[in-house]
Amino acid sequence: MDWLKLSCEKVYCCSITDRTWRKWLRLCQVPQYSRTVETEKALHLLTLAYMKKLKPCQKFTLLQIKFKLKENPSSELHLAEAIYDARFTNAKGADLPEIILRVTGRQVGLRTLYRWAQKQQVTFGVGKQLTRPEVEQWIRWATA
Repeated sequence: MDWLKLSCEKVYCCSITDRTWRKWLRLCQVPQYSRTVETEKALHLLTLAYMKKLKPCQKFTLLQIKFKLKENPSSELHLAEAIYDARFTNAKGADLPEIILRVTGRQVGLRTLYRWAQKQQVTFGVGKQLTRPEVEQWIRWATA
């Protein structure tokens, strides 16, 4: 969920407070303590961030957000690509087992990742921010 909030902050061009983020999640009908988000709801959140950037004081409904997405069909494709990139770009070491599971279907524990890091002579930590090339490298190691 952190990657999604960071992506919305990039679109919004400003940091989003926790209270505002909870309101946005509730508006887009994301379950309260959910750790994952469906792609459709992530699209709604990114669209809401864009609409709020243009008109910060206006209140929006889910229907308006859906209408905005349907208004420009190519925007949905661009937002989906942004979501895909954001998952990799804003990943932390703790997110890596989930990313590897989704991409390769292989379940890997944190201990295994530490062993691989030691074997490959790279640094790995749960809180370490990973770049996209680093995530892709970890995926290659997982498939090897």
